[in-house]
Amino acid sequence: MSDKKPISLLETRGKIDAIDGEIHRLLMSRAELVQNVQNAKAAEGPIVNAMHADREIEMFRRFSANHTGCLPLASLQRIFREMIATFSHLQCPFKVFVLKGEPLHRDVARYFYGTVIEIVECSTLAEMLDRIKAPTSDIVLLAADGKSLAAFHEIIGLGCQIFARLPFWDDGEAYGLDFPDMFVLGHAPLKTVNNDYTVVATKTDAMNAQELLKQAGFEANIEFEYEGINYCVIKAFANLEGQCWRDIEKIFVKNDIAVDFLGIYGKV
Repeated sequence: MSDKKPISLLETRGKIDAIDGEIHRLLMSRAELVQNVQNAKAAEGPIVNAMHADREIEMFRRFSANHTGCLPLASLQRIFREMIATFSHLQCPFKVFVLKGEPLHRDVARYFYGTVIEIVECSTLAEMLDRIKAPTSDIVLLAADGKSLAAFHEIIGLGCQIFARLPFWDDGEAYGLDFPDMFVLGHAPLKTVNNDYTVVATKTDAMNAQELLKQAGFEANIEFEYEGINYCVIKAFANLEGQCWRDIEKIFVKNDIAVDFLGIYGKV
């Protein structure tokens, strides 16, 4: 039998108030540190994009591995999504562009990029993609389908790329997240985290592309196809300067097949 005295309601509320005050203090401290980061980056040159999808993925993986108690993990993730987006915006203001007439796309933007970020609806894919042709901090949320990827494929080489895929969690339905599958495009830096996925476009039949990658030791899925172009998702990290990308490119070039790098993303 425990001799521990139960805490009264009044005392419990007092402890909650103290914790709330501490959370507020820590958030203000974090904002100051973000300002220090902003100043340090600004001293090195203009900040084009303050987003670091690799750090976000690593953070959410830690949360997923260490989370206990009655607080739903989805609630914790939502709180931190709001915080991350806000602090990224403080470093380098940005807008999120989505396709008009797709209310769920706007919901995804608001859920993952918070309440202070301006969401702009565009009438066409072309209009939306125009927003990220030049180096900018803005991002585009693109539906994960062949037609949308084909439109993006037309503007590759301008520095914009896929740097995330939403929702971050493969088992989003377990969190009550019934969101569409979307790619995040922009000029954010690409950095490695474990279990990344590389997106490439190749003009060959799906079976051939998959077999070539398999022979080279890569696990790949041909997820989308549009007008003869196959869009492959390869379970490996490969940026344009990396050895992994050169290995992938070599496989296709050796077989006289053109291949284009579209970007990478991680999953929790």
